[in-house]
Amino acid sequence: MKPCLAIAMLLTLAPLHAIAACGSTGAHSSPPEVVQAQVDAYNAHDVEALAACYADDASLVYLAGERPPIRGRDAIRMAFGFLPRQPKAFHVEVVRRSAAGPVVVDLERLHGLAPDKHLPDAFAIYEVRAGLIAKAWFPPAK
Repeated sequence: MKPCLAIAMLLTLAPLHAIAACGSTGAHSSPPEVVQAQVDAYNAHDVEALAACYADDASLVYLAGERPPIRGRDAIRMAFGFLPRQPKAFHVEVVRRSAAGPVVVDLERLHGLAPDKHLPDAFAIYEVRAGLIAKAWFPPAK
């Protein structure tokens, strides 16, 4: 197979990989694997794959209080509904990851924002239960 064709096929399958990764996580998946599948789905701008990484009753809490908590997979879909409209350059980079038991802590850097919209690196804390993200907390970055 020609290299150009192989690369094109891989790029076409990238969103499917994210769906498969979240859809195939289970109790046997390590918490970092589940969180990475969620990051991959976010970076693929695939809302369905991202939501599939969360438990039906998951909660996302912004600890600075600037946003109300997001509860449930349907609300997560709505909250991340903006992703497909973002430019391809919009993505999160995991700068550092630590894990202990069911908890994964990522230091994340957002890329692809307009120059005047630069945000500082931020922490994301995930609790993974039964192969799905049950809770996520986002401490203030400023």
